[in-house]
Amino acid sequence: MRLLVYGMQSSGATAFAQVLAQRPGCVALVDIPNNYAAPRVTTPLDFIAKVVVTTAYPLAVHVERFRPDKIVLLLRDPRDTYASLRTKAYRHHAGLMDEKFQLLEQVFGARDQFVAVIHYEDLVARDPAVISALARLGWPIAEEYFQFRRSYDELLGSLWAAEPSLQEEMDIVFGNARGGELTARFRDKPWDAALEAQVDALCPSLLAHYRARRRAAGSP
Repeated sequence: MRLLVYGMQSSGATAFAQVLAQRPGCVALVDIPNNYAAPRVTTPLDFIAKVVVTTAYPLAVHVERFRPDKIVLLLRDPRDTYASLRTKAYRHHAGLMDEKFQLLEQVFGARDQFVAVIHYEDLVARDPAVISALARLGWPIAEEYFQFRRSYDELLGSLWAAEPSLQEEMDIVFGNARGGELTARFRDKPWDAALEAQVDALCPSLLAHYRARRRAAGSP
């Protein structure tokens, strides 16, 4: 199976892809840089690739090239995403930052096109619903996958063995996934009323979705 993960920069999508990349024997591109489209590949091995929301490369371009069997959308509270991304030097690469959040709003509105929608917050909480959703789509995960036991060297080695041409055709990065396991340590970011108002102007439906989630969970 070829599985494509689509998410916003600073959303935790790389960490999600790294969890999925723990599947034994699979090939992984856990973070395709924002200035590249997903590659055309030929290996019959299970392959996980992650791409980000940009104005430079629409999702359709990644799909046409990578030819995934299934596409998963990774969401995170846009306030946390905005607070994180605005500190990054690459925030305006492949599209201005605010333009990308406006595009994210459109993606959220069309979320029914994805085989699954995973919330980053549920992922780091090890929500059983996430485990069940991934099992249903044919990419089951186990608790040990959250420990990131497949090293970067192992992931690169399997990638080069399966698709050696990629060494010359694109840069390989591992995003901001940190530490030896996935935890909730980096989940919550500081944001204030001004940031919330900006996010509300850019992606109101997604923000309303997250406000409803927080109310349901009893959070402010």
